[in-house]
Amino acid sequence: MARTGFCDSMPLLDLHKADERRAPLRTWATACGATDFVQPMEMSASRMVAVKRNSEHERERMLSAQTSNGVFEAWTYSAGGIIPAKDGCLEEHSLYPRSLQGLHSLQVLMPSLLRHEVEMALEKLDLVLDRTYAWEMFSDMMRSQKWNSLPNSELLRHFTDATRAVLVDWLIQIHELMHFQEETLYLAIHLLNRSLCQLKVTTANLQLLGMVCLFLAAKKEESLLPEVSGLCYLMDHAYTKHQLLRMERKVLSGLKFNLSYCQPLYFLHLLASIARCSAQMTWMARYLLELSLFEGQCVVFLPVQLAGAALCLARQVLQEPPTPEGEAAWCLASSIYVSSEAVLLRIMQILAGAAARAHTRETCATFIKFSSPETMHISRHTALKQASALLGVCT
Repeated sequence: MARTGFCDSMPLLDLHKADERRAPLRTWATACGATDFVQPMEMSASRMVAVKRNSEHERERMLSAQTSNGVFEAWTYSAGGIIPAKDGCLEEHSLYPRSLQGLHSLQVLMPSLLRHEVEMALEKLDLVLDRTYAWEMFSDMMRSQKWNSLPNSELLRHFTDATRAVLVDWLIQIHELMHFQEETLYLAIHLLNRSLCQLKVTTANLQLLGMVCLFLAAKKEESLLPEVSGLCYLMDHAYTKHQLLRMERKVLSGLKFNLSYCQPLYFLHLLASIARCSAQMTWMARYLLELSLFEGQCVVFLPVQLAGAALCLARQVLQEPPTPEGEAAWCLASSIYVSSEAVLLRIMQILAGAAARAHTRETCATFIKFSSPETMHISRHTALKQASALLGVCT
């Protein structure tokens, strides 16, 4: 079991005062030791499967051939799955398709090259043990991402955006303190959003709800868990063990014991692998994607759209020199997430605004987290501070 004496006891979160300055994350990090960050796929050799050299040459040859022959087409979501747009242009479609029952036809409709790239990416990410089932897994990811989506952000109207942002910021600090996996954080915020829609929670119990959601996410994603008494200690014993366990039962009943979630983080790593993104671009996209957790208006977008917008904005910010092979790979990856240019640009505007304000906000746990050497100081990139320039790119 993980130790429960995590550091000094943390003060009770005051959700009535969203602008009150709290102890910074770097203070706790100094007391508890450095965090082992999860490296992106380009920097983590232990999580990559060896690929034969001739396969890489074949991959580059296929990309070059497909680009020169003009085989790449624009694809878009429709009620029947994914279809090529007319005249190579993206058509406007609803963000939430009425039906995705035709998604099984992806194997026939999508180019064989994309299937090859998806299978290779999933294998590199250690998400599949046998490439035979990689495409079926990808199809299930595309299908299941909308099952637990929220139809509109008004469902979170019981609490202001500032109150929710304070809670999310606190959960990110607790998550960092416990050295949890990154997937645990995204699942915890997703469970929090669904719980706020399904349950009646008072402001006094909002912090308890957040801790319970993080605890449930850890049970699903982690191998080592803190004791319940340790969680109460982190909340300065404002709640008892009995209250925490009772809230856990309430959340599980309200969610009907459904804790499944196809995370945008999975799509981000998949797209970054297909697009052959650099380590710096991957870190930038991860930073922008985590900033979306603070924005209540982002809950209505599909995970693949959030991941695609974060990666697209990261590409615009860094402005890395393009290469023919890189442009071909990017075109292939974009065929997965582009469903509506208007939706994509809207998400990029939200993320750009959040990135421009991140260093000045009180809720700055993510900014501090991604300013370390392990993350290539990505949150301190000079282009992120220029809000007008970033928003200008997206308009």
